[in-house]
Amino acid sequence: MALTDQPEQPVVPPIAPTAAPASVIVAVEPPSSISTADSAWCLGIDIGTTEIAAALLNAHTGQIHSIVWQETEAPNQPPLTGLPAIAYLSAQQLQHTPESPTALGYQALESEFIAVEQPKAPIGLLLSNFKPYFKAGVPYLQEQTQQWEPTLQWSDQQELALRWFQQALVALLGTLQGKVAGLASTTPTLSLEAFQAAIAHIHSLVIGCPTGWSDTYCFNLREAVLATGLVARAEQIYFVEEAIAALLATSPQPLRSINQPQMSSVAVSHSSPHESLQGVTLVVSAGATTTELLLVDVPPDRTLLTREHSYLRSLAYAGDAIDQDIICQILYPSAWNWERLDLQSLDLPLPGEPDQAARDRLQQRLRSSALGRHLLNAARQLKLALQQQDTATFKLNDQQWTVSQQDLHSRVMVPYLQQLNRELNVLLNQSGIAVQAVQQVICTGKTIALPAIVYWLKQKLPNMRLIQESDTSEPNKIARGLATLPLYPQMLDSVRHQYSDYFLLHELVRILPKESLSVGRILQLLENQGVNTNFCQRQILSLLEGHLPEGLLPSQTAAMLTPKTQQNPDYQALTAKPLFLREGNQLYGFNPDMHDRLQRYFTAILANAHQTLAEPLPIDLGVDVK
Repeated sequence: MALTDQPEQPVVPPIAPTAAPASVIVAVEPPSSISTADSAWCLGIDIGTTEIAAALLNAHTGQIHSIVWQETEAPNQPPLTGLPAIAYLSAQQLQHTPESPTALGYQALESEFIAVEQPKAPIGLLLSNFKPYFKAGVPYLQEQTQQWEPTLQWSDQQELALRWFQQALVALLGTLQGKVAGLASTTPTLSLEAFQAAIAHIHSLVIGCPTGWSDTYCFNLREAVLATGLVARAEQIYFVEEAIAALLATSPQPLRSINQPQMSSVAVSHSSPHESLQGVTLVVSAGATTTELLLVDVPPDRTLLTREHSYLRSLAYAGDAIDQDIICQILYPSAWNWERLDLQSLDLPLPGEPDQAARDRLQQRLRSSALGRHLLNAARQLKLALQQQDTATFKLNDQQWTVSQQDLHSRVMVPYLQQLNRELNVLLNQSGIAVQAVQQVICTGKTIALPAIVYWLKQKLPNMRLIQESDTSEPNKIARGLATLPLYPQMLDSVRHQYSDYFLLHELVRILPKESLSVGRILQLLENQGVNTNFCQRQILSLLEGHLPEGLLPSQTAAMLTPKTQQNPDYQALTAKPLFLREGNQLYGFNPDMHDRLQRYFTAILANAHQTLAEPLPIDLGVDVK
């Protein structure tokens, strides 16, 4: 049997809504002793690759409220605990400068389906799985062309400015404020009035971030949040590693004394399904883009839990890469007329390996044809089916495949598990913790449901107990953990929050003269501006040595970019020479001409930004915890 040559049309895959468990739909009014407006509300947002989840913490009561979304035109449908991170851009929109998308979530899928069904009508673009693009660069208007840069290579035919993705994220986050027609957000544990008042009085907002992702990602997400108006100032937005958030969501909240304005000191404690969680704990959080690992010895007293004793690793391989490897290692090239994909012209990624540039180019190629999109959908469906059954069969036109769990395991999962094993060994070596000492493993993320991962964990860590998301009815695990940051302020990377690489580099551009200076003199100049160099000296020295944040100049993410953007004169000028010169052992100065070029570049970036990079960001999580 062979694939037919009939015209191909995109197929909307069946996607089951993520419904809120019935057990959490309980109306609970906020405590009458604390008004909603006066409470210190913290909003945790898990911006995932496939969906967005959110939760609210009332830091004065310790109560967490998971947020759900409801399609207003389908009130009888169960609410969604996660909003699909999907946006639809109409064909007409794509002819203009970046603006808010036409539709979001499942409504975006419906809009694409309607467009496809209309003969001869131009089809727009469905955006999904775009989280990684926020580390590719920073949107700005190029002075000569007055076009938004950088431009990303979405598919072989479609180029799209990064600004489009930022606008899509702004719209998705705007659903929390009721700004999008047809989508309403609320929490089942607060009245609608109380929820809306809480959203209008957010004191701190915490976003999840993969370990090691650069300040470019944080800068872009801060911009999106500030554009929504959820909070007014950049310092109100914090970033916490996703694996740490999973740990905090699983841990019982610490018993603390919280001083509240115009209120007596009250003790706050919030129950958890795992009250006994202590001892050596491994967190494995595997989503669509990355697999996050955290190894930590959890003390009996939660107030003693700190970042300093937390060991973190991130592997740039997860669900989306598994889908690609299913295509490349199992399905390719078993179908007639597969050559239409022209995969032989690409360097295909090695199974289980991040191979980021190769995977970026492969994804562009697969998005470029209906056949490629069908195969991506088929790989996802196979992956889901093989979590529950030994074999799975699917058809594509007149071609049929039967894939077994053994096929998936030997060709795709074994290389992935080998990578995971190496990363875990690094953590064990860094921490000095023995394999036998690991007492529990917290698993979260949709990719973690693959049986091979759980089997490997049980073999690797014989003395551990497994804590999975299915063990609790609480949804939005990462979002709930993020929202608890005010109760665990010591888990924040406070130095990175206050002194980002972007701020420090901008400060160096602002204060350094053209001549070279000693490190001591440079640090003194920064201290004169209020920078505590005792906290951030390592970052400063790294910048002077030329280690710039990934994405500031998009040369490190070239595979995502269009050829035109790679030739952008601003980027070309800034990468022509090292920014800094080192003279002798301790003298540093700007390379001739590079100071002014970088200054103009920062001016262009900040011209349309809400952030100013003018001051270190203070830390105020909205509650005085002792």
